[in-house]
Amino acid sequence: MNKAVKLLIDTQVFIWLINEDKRLGTEALRTLQDPASQLCISYFSFFEMTIKASIGKLSYDSSIVEDLPNMGIELIMPDTSALHDYKIFNADNKDPFDNILIATALSEKCVFITSDPKILSVTVSGLNLIDATV
Repeated sequence: MNKAVKLLIDTQVFIWLINEDKRLGTEALRTLQDPASQLCISYFSFFEMTIKASIGKLSYDSSIVEDLPNMGIELIMPDTSALHDYKIFNADNKDPFDNILIATALSEKCVFITSDPKILSVTVSGLNLIDATV
């Protein structure tokens, strides 16, 4: 990757990245580590992790948010533009977090890096996706 790109990291991709999980593909990892990549994560991802931790689906320490600048990751805070862009993008995927992250990628003009096949199947003008498993 040669030109600067703003990447929105999906929740699962963030978990894989911080845990050095081998499910993160070689090309995806190369893109994430490219100095030209501006890494971003949505506040909504942390909301999702908090909810999953509260029901026992995930081990999560909220202090990781404070470490984002040291990891070179920008936190995108919610604003009304993402809310205006929100809709169900795939009739087979009504997951509110998936859909708000797609809306965030659109409103922030980010390339969205995800491993979720239901997100990867979305075709919407202006939405650029990277499969994190490749």
